[in-house]
Amino acid sequence: MFAAALGAFILIVLVLFPYYKLGGTDVSMEELEDEMRKRRFAAETTRTDMSVIRALQSEIRFLDKEYLTTQKEMSETEAKLAEVLKAITEVEVPDPQPQPEPIPDPTPVPRPEPPEPPRSVNRGVPFSILGLATDKREVVILVDMSGSMKAHRSKVTQALNEILSQMKPDNRFAIIGYRGGPTYDSYPSNGQLVRADSATISRARAFVDSMPNRFGGGTPTQGALVRTMNLRPEAIILMSDGAPDDGRPGAIIRNITLRNRGRAEIHTVAIGDYTSDKKLTVFLQELANQNRGEFVGRSR
Repeated sequence: MFAAALGAFILIVLVLFPYYKLGGTDVSMEELEDEMRKRRFAAETTRTDMSVIRALQSEIRFLDKEYLTTQKEMSETEAKLAEVLKAITEVEVPDPQPQPEPIPDPTPVPRPEPPEPPRSVNRGVPFSILGLATDKREVVILVDMSGSMKAHRSKVTQALNEILSQMKPDNRFAIIGYRGGPTYDSYPSNGQLVRADSATISRARAFVDSMPNRFGGGTPTQGALVRTMNLRPEAIILMSDGAPDDGRPGAIIRNITLRNRGRAEIHTVAIGDYTSDKKLTVFLQELANQNRGEFVGRSR
């Protein structure tokens, strides 16, 4: 029996021996340890990446909160700025007082035209330009050259030539035209005042005739007035057919009056159908009234 059992055992071993290697593994312990190290390193890297992601998410939440706070502060600042701008630009400008209709004289008596006031090359005496009385000898004529003035080309050149015809040798003058940009055209070209002799008057008339060809754009009247006041003339004659577009009319009147401080007379001339443009009329009237000047209209 013992011999039979041993023989059976040997037979089973011989049968199962080919499958012995298939049941084990060819991987050595070193390879297994190396694989474990790689997996631990990968796991550690993953944890590190997750920490970085969480840190970035935290920073994003912080920046988002900071952005919302800044946006709110900017909105509040813009609202306060709008209130300040509204407060400093709104100026009460009184409406012009209605003038009573003249009572016609049933038996009018013709009156002779008054003679032109005498002039002296030695001293300034009162004279009239477009009905504006002044005794100033240094005058800058400031002309609106915006696009709307194209409808009044002949009125503009006629009025300017009328002013030039009143100039005497003791006058010094300049003509400055302005339009959107702002852009300026001037006679003389250097923008300085020049003595009114026959040669300069002749060149000024040629400049006046060429001005309508360059009419166009907006009406930056405030900037043009500031530029003109920098020349320190004794008087300024502003000609325009429209309200300024570089500020509120009331604010412009206040700013120009404060800057002028009574140094120069500012006379104003409304060109065209000014009676239908209340905004223009009130602006020009108040600008003249507050700067020792006069206002006239030229509709023909």
